[in-house]
Amino acid sequence: MPAQLRDALRGMAMPTVFEPRLLVGVLSDGGIVHSDSSAYALKITPPGARDVARIIRRPFDPEPVTEAVREAHEERMAAARRALGGSGPRRLMLVGAAEGNNPGPEAMFDLEDRYYHEIPVLRGLATTWEGRIWVQRGGEEPDSDGPIDVLTAEGAYVGTYATGATEMPDAFGPDGLVAFIELDELEVASVVVRRLPVEVR
Repeated sequence: MPAQLRDALRGMAMPTVFEPRLLVGVLSDGGIVHSDSSAYALKITPPGARDVARIIRRPFDPEPVTEAVREAHEERMAAARRALGGSGPRRLMLVGAAEGNNPGPEAMFDLEDRYYHEIPVLRGLATTWEGRIWVQRGGEEPDSDGPIDVLTAEGAYVGTYATGATEMPDAFGPDGLVAFIELDELEVASVVVRRLPVEVR
């Protein structure tokens, strides 16, 4: 890689694939539940407090990011770009300053993904008005949705929705109401409202 190009890219940072996201929910008593690691660890902060008071854990461990996982991810991303009319690999082109009527020099190279060392267990988190915590785990593929666990704020296990049994609601309301945003075959969005069973509200 030319020295000019290295200097130009020095300040650039690509997002890290599989890096844990900060997942946050507000509990019915005003406390906060959050997840900020790749582990199944829900951290509870009471109302008005600054420190985590307890951590809810379940026996699910993150999976390591192997070479096979990286290759499969890159193949899926390349296929998605081709489906949208783009090229397989991601490329960045830098064009130098023009001199007179002459275009500036060009340099093109493939962008390489950076990977976190393991795949986070959790993909989503939400809280209900009545104080339940809904937590979505990853599915069979590293970037797919899996089962949804329902827990109390005290850490008691309520139950699990199997993969595909329900989506994570887009919003929770009073009296067990939940809203889902669904798309039809023309990609037109509609809001569907359902009522949850008492035990998972």
